[in-house]
Amino acid sequence: MKFSENWLREWTNPNWDTNTLSEELSLAGLEVDDVEPVAGQFTNVVVGHVLSVEKHPDADKLNVTQVDVGDEEPVQIVCGAKNVVAGMKACCAKVGAVLPGDFKIKKAKLRGVPSHGMLCGATEIGLPDDGVDGLHVLPTDAPIGMDIREYLDLNDSSIDVDLTPNRADCFSVLGLARDVHAISGAQFTQPFEDKDMAGTVACTQKVVVSEPQACPKYLGCMVTNFDNNAKTPAWMVQKLQRSGLRSLSLVVDITNYVLLELGQPMHAFDLDKLKGDVQVRMAKAGEQLTTLDEKEITLADNTLVIADDNGAIALAGIMGGLSTSVTDSTSQIFFECAHFSRLAITGKARQYGLHTDSSMRFERGVDPMLPERALNRALQLFTEIAGGVVSTFTSIISEDNLPEIAKIQLRRETIANRLGVEVADKQVEQIFTGLGFTIEVNDSGWLVTAPSFRFDMAIEMDLIEEIGRVYGYNNLPETPVMAPMTLNELDESEQSLSALKNALVQRGYNEVVTYSFVAEDKQQAIAPDLPHVLLKNPISDDMKAMRTTLFPGLLQTMGYNQNRQQSRVRLFEAGLVFYKNEQDPTGATQIPMFAGAVVGSAHKSGWDMDSRNVDFYDLKGDVENLLSMSHQLDNVRFEACNNPALHPGQSASLIKEGQEIGVMGQLHPQLVKTMGVSGTVYMFQIRQDALMTMNVPSALPISKFPETQRDLAFVVEESLPVQKLIDAVTAVQSDILQSVEIFDIYRGQGIEATQKSVAIALKIQHQERTLQDEEVESLVNEILASAKKSVNAELR
Repeated sequence: MKFSENWLREWTNPNWDTNTLSEELSLAGLEVDDVEPVAGQFTNVVVGHVLSVEKHPDADKLNVTQVDVGDEEPVQIVCGAKNVVAGMKACCAKVGAVLPGDFKIKKAKLRGVPSHGMLCGATEIGLPDDGVDGLHVLPTDAPIGMDIREYLDLNDSSIDVDLTPNRADCFSVLGLARDVHAISGAQFTQPFEDKDMAGTVACTQKVVVSEPQACPKYLGCMVTNFDNNAKTPAWMVQKLQRSGLRSLSLVVDITNYVLLELGQPMHAFDLDKLKGDVQVRMAKAGEQLTTLDEKEITLADNTLVIADDNGAIALAGIMGGLSTSVTDSTSQIFFECAHFSRLAITGKARQYGLHTDSSMRFERGVDPMLPERALNRALQLFTEIAGGVVSTFTSIISEDNLPEIAKIQLRRETIANRLGVEVADKQVEQIFTGLGFTIEVNDSGWLVTAPSFRFDMAIEMDLIEEIGRVYGYNNLPETPVMAPMTLNELDESEQSLSALKNALVQRGYNEVVTYSFVAEDKQQAIAPDLPHVLLKNPISDDMKAMRTTLFPGLLQTMGYNQNRQQSRVRLFEAGLVFYKNEQDPTGATQIPMFAGAVVGSAHKSGWDMDSRNVDFYDLKGDVENLLSMSHQLDNVRFEACNNPALHPGQSASLIKEGQEIGVMGQLHPQLVKTMGVSGTVYMFQIRQDALMTMNVPSALPISKFPETQRDLAFVVEESLPVQKLIDAVTAVQSDILQSVEIFDIYRGQGIEATQKSVAIALKIQHQERTLQDEEVESLVNEILASAKKSVNAELR
């Protein structure tokens, strides 16, 4: 069983590194054969946007490109890749990068032309060969300058576990996560919500099960009116690849995904190709079937098949047939999800020279309670990606033929006798509860009921083995103190505060923790309009007011560092502020805030760095990075404000849904001396709840049709905020306007002193077809009219 480590950690995330996780799995009886990073070791490779491509003056096979890597200026890179074109996004190794094989990227000259970096193909950064002769092409929405390891989630490993035949329950991420949860004590959380996907439209496809002892449970349903052009999202393709499967098509990928995630094999038929009833029966001797891999086989009468009126259409539990396979033109699908008994499948795949993931699981045993959950999960994924109408479920269940659940008596004295160590009753109960068993206490010990997915439980010694491996065979000679480890569960819609802190640390900030008590005069100076609480018994006179903002503590720490010859200071703090509130029992309303302050040079000193000081836009970039982590940036507006702590010409409020969630800007010059700092100080403060509430991203198909760009330069009043121009443009309702970007602001010759020119780029694209010139021109005309009407903007 090969799986992605990060996928496993979505279910349960013990505080172990990869090596420890592998070791603990092996000690628990799930031997790890191989751990392979999903990419080679490399650094300083980012998303690059190729701005222009020109032929090298002295080399026919080389091109000179200008590449935006997120820095202030584009870099020039000489590239020999055949597929390099202007506008593409690609992996770019910056100067100083180290690629796999300790290959260091330096400034160079190629045929006399300077080159400051390297555009990379997949194999050059240790990724699997993508089949492209040239650069590894990234999606057009890849964030420029973002580290490739972060963007492609490359800090991951593929772990290959060699499972013994009795552990069929671990042929899934779910099964492995259950064991990791049991042996680590880490929180077990299903990363998706179970939903009942059965619709109200009747399923017209009839099913007949003639062999209930071989197929005691068969579920099926129809899906119609879906988008058959929908593509498998990148996150699913990634997980499949890292688990050893390649992406084929959306339907196949979803069934494979559920197979890996939950351990339940499934199959999908093209409903229009089915003739008559779907039948679960034994094959007729000599019956022919062409499998999905285009192999023609002659069936024996000991083989369970799925058939219709025309004959066999699939080997039950092994492989589907080619005649009813789902293709790009399929408009109706019939999903089947069944439980086949082990004896009905064992040996049949080998009989026909086949070996499939489905047969491997059914031969060892699949949870008979899983089909309902798996079918709902597959339909949930399918409809989220491709839409569609789901019918009611056809459900044929033979309760008498479902596997019996084992109930075994476990005695206390047997544990000590066999393992040689006393295991506390509570710990025994925790072990079995964590593994999914049900236990009832009795006089001699426990009556243990095995879960439906554990086919290997039969006698008392099977239970003793479970205690031994989870307790730890390496711990048996000793009796160490065992403490359960509980990890806080973080909902998908919540952002981790530690992740926000780490983001600022990576941008050169240092975290500080300051007192909640500040000097009253400084509190009054920096936030005169906010009522504050005075302490009755303060520690000292300069610590008698409860802070209403984090700025005083940050500025005090900044001044302390500046007084010790630290000219470049970047600080942040996460803490509570206190607003006076007589209605509250504590006398104050407490609000968690996240704030930062910077002063000095924009970059650390270095021979290749400019020496400019940090400015408003440097700080704005840091704030935007925090908002982007929670996918909130698009919902936040930066509007000029008059905050008494900030310079009136260099300050902004952060507005979300009409409410102010924070402020940022330059410390007011009149407060520099008062607050004990020097230089031009920039600060921000944001409510933590605004940063920690995430917009959960959803996958959207990437259009395969050409994108059109239109550049428009508007002449507007100098005093007009550019955001209002953007609002006027985006007010035009259109399903083909993908983005609006500012790329130039000009003042000077040809423009009146009271005006400015704002140039924007319109990215125009349709999801399902190539655009016509008339559509683009119509959209542009609407935008021009909206800009004229809203902000009196004239086309330059």
